Amino acid sequence: MHTATHLKPLAPRQAEALTHRARGLSNSETAKTMRCSVTNVTNLLAECFYKLHARNSTEAVAKAVKHGLIHFALIASVISGIGSDAQEQLRTRIQRRPTVRTIRIRNNREGTV
Repeated sequence: MHTATHLKPLAPRQAEALTHRARGLSNSETAKTMRCSVTNVTNLLAECFYKLHARNSTEAVAKAVKHGLIHFALIASVISGIGSDAQEQLRTRIQRRPTVRTIRIRNNREGTV
């Protein structure tokens, strides 16, 4: 299995194309969004697959996120065109559940130990 040191960094346009793929866009939808041809998108994704040693889009997205080549914040910024209700739902899903340590820190700040 390849480690992060064997993965080549993605060019900005490649990361953008892979991020759109992570959103579930097709090649033609990605081409419209990126203002380029479908062939260009296909080539960008093919380079991503090569650099990430991936066989398909799902594997490429998973490896890119795992190794920090694309980020959920980047994906969230790309989908920022969604409505405010959906954004609020996304925020509440992303929020972490409080751990014992978090609860202790909050209690210490509030003075209720």
